[in-house]
Amino acid sequence: MTLLNKKMIFNIALSSLMLLISQSQVIAVTPINTDADKIDVSVNKEDFKNQEASIIEKFSLKNKFKRSPEAQVKSFMKKFNKYSEMNKIDKLEELYSDSYVNNDGFDKKSIFELMKEASELYKNVKYNTQIKEIKINGSNAKVSIYETAKGETLKEIEKFNGNGILESEMYYTNYLRKEDGEWKLLATDVRKETVSIKYGDAKSINVEMNSPEYVPAGSEYEVSVKLNSCATKIPVKDEENLELESVSPDGVFIVGSITNDQIKYPQDSGKDVLRAVKSDELARILKTNKDGYNEYATASLGITRVLLEPPSVSIKMSGMVIIMNRINVFPIKATYTQEKEKKNAVKKI
Repeated sequence: MTLLNKKMIFNIALSSLMLLISQSQVIAVTPINTDADKIDVSVNKEDFKNQEASIIEKFSLKNKFKRSPEAQVKSFMKKFNKYSEMNKIDKLEELYSDSYVNNDGFDKKSIFELMKEASELYKNVKYNTQIKEIKINGSNAKVSIYETAKGETLKEIEKFNGNGILESEMYYTNYLRKEDGEWKLLATDVRKETVSIKYGDAKSINVEMNSPEYVPAGSEYEVSVKLNSCATKIPVKDEENLELESVSPDGVFIVGSITNDQIKYPQDSGKDVLRAVKSDELARILKTNKDGYNEYATASLGITRVLLEPPSVSIKMSGMVIIMNRINVFPIKATYTQEKEKKNAVKKI
């Protein structure tokens, strides 16, 4: 995951966390040999000339390599990833074109506002970036990338005994342009993105979220979440013999919700009522916004333990996971809509 939307992701996750909580009850260096008497300092003029020619040739070849557009682009991406991991925002800013925009509609100014806030939310984020394809056309370049990242949240949740684990997977394309002889990042197009944040007991569970990558504006789509933590269920009853919920033999059950949140700044996070997950899957039909904003389909799951202390029953949340899938929303062409309305109007006449 790039730094482009960390702040937004954290806000969505934090909002989901508050919902879950509010609805639950309870290196060594080898020494260098510097003995002067063992060093041969004699110089042979012929050897010196040969050495000099070799060095000149070597650096000449190296410079030729550096002048290769593809090599320059690869070097650009290495530098970009390095600055991202180190949170060197001032250095990153130098790599962006002033005309930058991404497929969520964020320009350079808004991107760096998000970056500065995100740098205070996450730590130790490590990126594994694989360049799948580079296409260069004169002063323009297209770089297709698959990237995974893993890190921690700086914010600790006392209820879950520590920091959260952040993991992400992305497929995206960077568009570069040469400006004054230097490559600059001109645009980013994120095609697929999954981000998860896990706290407490949820760090050890596997969660799979399924959703479409592209949906028309104002259309319905289905989101489902599968998890591996629901075991065989047994009923738990209260004093009046009323069934509270079916839970696993160790007293664990899952509550969760699925919402969608527009990718925009500032962020408005959706809210939903928590539901008990009675099987290994939670699903919901959502509807995209009509304004054409891309979205995150967001699933919030809480691991809840039932503590039987007769004659009372208490509930404690011991872990949570927030998982988000990108939904790219494409607008319906106005011309098509207008033509359809005209045809319908003619039919009525």
